[in-house]
Amino acid sequence: MKYTAVIADDHPIFRKGLVDILREIEDLEIVAEVSDGVEAYKSIVAKRPDLAILDIQMPGLSGLDVCNKVLKEKSDTKFILLTMHREKDFFNNAMEIGVMGYLLKDNAITELILCIKKVLKGEKFISPGIEKLLVAKDRGVVIPELDALTATEKVILKLIAESKTTPEIAELLFVSPNTVDNHRSNMVKKLKLEGKNSLLKFAIHSKNQL
Repeated sequence: MKYTAVIADDHPIFRKGLVDILREIEDLEIVAEVSDGVEAYKSIVAKRPDLAILDIQMPGLSGLDVCNKVLKEKSDTKFILLTMHREKDFFNNAMEIGVMGYLLKDNAITELILCIKKVLKGEKFISPGIEKLLVAKDRGVVIPELDALTATEKVILKLIAESKTTPEIAELLFVSPNTVDNHRSNMVKKLKLEGKNSLLKFAIHSKNQL
């Protein structure tokens, strides 16, 4: 199966590096390569690519703005954001609107191919560097909500923080995917979480206490 991709980054040298990497993927075709958010949005609407890889900061519209606009239009395009930012707010906003991949630009060259493969399969990929930074910032902060979880739920939460999917968790714990989904639902209720990907965000933020 042939997949299509749009790339948007306002730094020409970095963008060229991304293009060179993507051209190594045989079943991926680059249908547009642009340098600002407005052109990225137009290209995604016109081309309807399977994948859009965007810099989070661009002239015109930010990568987050483009994702938000497109996903509100019920598009099937999956988004990967590239960022220099190590702040929770950027990460949380990206998860909230439905971004599938979130990479630090420092690590993008080495992590991009793995990220693309996971995202095209419908799995999330978060740069390990982001996870470490978020956990480090939360180190020493007590999270009393964790006391409401069972030992099994804490194990599952830790695996979620490691970006494991429901089938992967089920295989690791020798249970059915439905059992894992039930635990996930129970944790969302116990932790009083709301919003898209709220459990994943909570898992990453509390990883150092699991």
